[in-house]
Parts: sequence; C-alpha cells; structure tokens
Amino acid sequence: MNPMAEADVDSAIAALPLSPRAATVLETGCGGAELLLRVLEAHPGARGVGVDPDPDALERARAAAAARLAPERRPELLQARAQDADLAAGGYDLVVNVASSHAHGGFPAAIGELAALARPVGGLVLLGEGYWTRPPADAYLEALGGATADELPAGVDALGAAARAAGLDVLDVREASTADWAAYEEGLAAEAERHDDEEARAYARRIRERRALPGGDMTMGFALLTLRRR
Repeated sequence: MNPMAEADVDSAIAALPLSPRAATVLETGCGGAELLLRVLEAHPGARGVGVDPDPDALERARAAAAARLAPERRPELLQARAQDADLAAGGYDLVVNVASSHAHGGFPAAIGELAALARPVGGLVLLGEGYWTRPPADAYLEALGGATADELPAGVDALGAAARAAGLDVLDVREASTADWAAYEEGLAAEAERHDDEEARAYARRIRERRALPGGDMTMGFALLTLRRR
C-alpha cells in the first residue's frame, strides 16, 4: 500500500544493518504486515511485532505469516492503536512505519514517536512518507478530500531534515518515480472498480480526476528512508 518500486523496498530491507542475533522489529500501522514479513524473511535472526487496529488486516497478516514463516518465527500481531499497545520506549532494534504515519498523528509528530521507540544509539527506523514535490494547488488538496498543505513536508530534503531534528541520522533515501506513482494510483483505481459498489467507483473516479488536474501527476512524492537513532 505504497508507491515504492518492489526492487527498492526489497533492497532497502536487505541493506538494513541489523544484528544477526535476535533483532527486535516493530511495525506500527502494519495492516497486512507485508513489510514486517519481508524484514523477517530477509533477516532470519529477527523477531517481530506488528500493531494495527484493523482485525481484518491482521487476519490477512496471520495467514501470510503462516504461509511464509516457520511457527517460531511468526510475528506477534496486536490489534490496537499504536498509542494503546503499551510499546516499550527504546525497545526495538528496528521500527517500521511505511505510509502509516497517521498511526502516530501524522507528519511531523510521527517521526519523533518512531525515534523514541527505537533503541537508543543505533536503533533503526524504516520510514516511508509522502512529501510535496511542488506547492499543492487548492484544487489538488480538495481532490485529496480536503487535505492541507502542512500535512506533508515541502520536499524530500525537508523530510530528511525533520528526521534529523528528531535525533535520527539519514542512512539511505529511495524515492518513488513518476512511473511508480502512476502504476500505484492506477492500481488503486482498478482495484476499486472491481467492486460492485458506487462508493468504490466514485473513489476510482476521484483518483483519476485528481491525476488529470494540472500537475496532478507530479505534486506528491514518496520516499523510503533508512534512519538511525543518534
């Protein structure tokens, strides 16, 4: 559920400097926990925890984990909001949050909360977040459902600066391309159209109408950042 290319996601995960000895991995706003499962597959010594309030998404995560991981390696999955899950401050070698900063109140507050969950001095954060590539027009914000310009940083450099301000060093940055965005949003629209439901069809129309606005296909960017707590 994000516009990053598969190869970029997998290579970023493979490059994570996790200890081979029982690293603890947390994914907040995990949904179906695809990112968490990929981390556990790529780093066999890691154990994981996923947190999300959606029971249906967690059922999908459990089914995927059962199909892909041995029983002793399957993550603990908690049905809760991040703030209600009693997560240990500084308790995780890696904290994953990709396209789910809303689980921590959105940008920029989420970055500080994610940093606080990572182990002091060396704990990692894998963050996927959107940003504006240009000032968003009022029509574009309205087409997003009434978004506001302060909901995202003004450029990928501003996203990195917010991470550094939260005590995180930027180790790696990967950005979704315009083609990645087009494939992602068209995929969302096509999936919605598969449902015999007017609300879903209206959602698909809004995506395509937004992209058809002047600059609508290049107003928003998305980056996957590997960060390390100072």
